[in-house]
Amino acid sequence: MTTSTAPSGHKPELLRALGLREGIAIHMGVIIGSGIFLVPATIAGRLPAMGPIMLVWIVAGLLTFFGALSLAELSAVLPQTGGPYVYLRHSFGRIWAFLFSWNDFFINKAGSAAAIAVGFATYLGFFVSAISPENAFYRHEYLFLGQHMEFAFGWNQIVAMAAIALVTFINVRGVKFGGMIMNVFTTAKVAALLGLILVVLFSSKSSSANFLPWWPEDWTSATTAMFGLAMISALWAYDGWIDVTLTAGEFKNPQRNVPLSLVIGTLAIIALYIAANLAYAAVIPLHEMAGSKRIAADVAKVVLGPIGAALIVFGIMCSTFGATNGMLLAGPRSLYVGGVDGTFSRKFGKVHPQFHTPHIAIITLGIWGAILTLSGTYDQITSYVVFGSWAFYAMTAISVIILRRKMPNAQRPYKAWGYPYATLLFVAIAGWFVYNTLVEDTRNALIGIALLLVGVGFYFYWARVARATQA
Repeated sequence: MTTSTAPSGHKPELLRALGLREGIAIHMGVIIGSGIFLVPATIAGRLPAMGPIMLVWIVAGLLTFFGALSLAELSAVLPQTGGPYVYLRHSFGRIWAFLFSWNDFFINKAGSAAAIAVGFATYLGFFVSAISPENAFYRHEYLFLGQHMEFAFGWNQIVAMAAIALVTFINVRGVKFGGMIMNVFTTAKVAALLGLILVVLFSSKSSSANFLPWWPEDWTSATTAMFGLAMISALWAYDGWIDVTLTAGEFKNPQRNVPLSLVIGTLAIIALYIAANLAYAAVIPLHEMAGSKRIAADVAKVVLGPIGAALIVFGIMCSTFGATNGMLLAGPRSLYVGGVDGTFSRKFGKVHPQFHTPHIAIITLGIWGAILTLSGTYDQITSYVVFGSWAFYAMTAISVIILRRKMPNAQRPYKAWGYPYATLLFVAIAGWFVYNTLVEDTRNALIGIALLLVGVGFYFYWARVARATQA
């Protein structure tokens, strides 16, 4: 169906309106959000030398790339809306597909949308001090499962909510409109990041002495533990690499365009992230970097002065707004496909008759993401996102092996490079990462597990409703 309105008597369907350009823009635009502009400072506070810091970004990047290679094969075999939901349903069964979507929608995408929108508002605070997080109207600190938490409300949260509301509206209006927005803002954010890297490269304010010491004198078990925790932040900055597959059912020629979007976009991001971290460290020494709340803006201020810093901050705001838009573009498809399949409420599987978008799923994600902006700081929100997500990413990679056995005769226009070794390496490292997070960040990991267990109850409830409807 290519028209904007469904013919009379036909059920409205999603449109195939996206091409390779939009695919790369979605892939890079969702991944490059606020992470690379904020979390390098967090990582610098955990590791004692520049070498381990760069190793974190390289390992996280390679892990993401190996995962993208696996997804590229799966998306070519099953080029359908919902991405990992479809792969897990075929390989592990409906309940695991449901739990992926439950975690991806209610925890990952909503938490990411909230965190990135808060990042957008935080950088807007560079221009308008009242919007800064420390100027909240109301702040309440409390303990939850023994962990320090806070509820905050101020202009920071109001702006973050407004940004989520705007991108919700954009994506209800149509996937082509949302894809166009991704093209514009992805171009702006890549230009801003590349511009900052190039300015540092030719600046007299940079110094190679800032890279010293390159390696710690001793690598202890504590260093290994901190390396694992630093990986949480780095993987958060790379997160979103599955999202383009969620929209596979809305691509023209998805067997070609989705795998190419994954591979091209991931390689470009790894190069950008490594170069950006080297640029940051060349300007701001490691011991000072850890205390920076806006590391990219601080670097720009040193090498370009206040006007240059303002331009970079504007580019970062484009980045975070574009990434928030990407969350509301791709994320709702995870819930939509569950609604169509009957593992979620059928209402989530409805398509707007005029705009051909899963409008109920989009609006639900927008509301829940806006609520999560109240849950505290940027780091607090991201800590809930990564643990559960990587457990499902490992299962999704295993699906490549399972489906080669279950579907040996399926057409595979793209096959995962390095199979099965690259896939198994991805699964092994992801498994270690999940284990290390469980040991070193136990409370947040247990919160993620508890939220998944809550989802099991909803699965059986909606399954019972679906059976009663069909009876």
